[in-house]
Amino acid sequence: TSITGLGIQNAIKILYNAMLLKTTASSYLKYRVWTLQAAKTLFPGSCTQFNTVKAAWAAVNVPAQSGEPTC
Repeated sequence: TSITGLGIQNAIKILYNAMLLKTTASSYLKYRVWTLQAAKTLFPGSCTQFNTVKAAWAAVNVPAQSGEPTC
């Protein structure tokens, strides 16, 4: 699978904001949801970053989760 990158600055922003959502019950599945939420929050009105994050999780076989945001 080929995925166009977000750029290091955008990736760091998304990961940092996802980490702010972290709870004690964290997992890759939860990080998928949190990074998608962070991408949606940080880049409102654009699904480009959201879709890139979603594609990256799919590329490493982390499946969609119930309650995850959509864009």
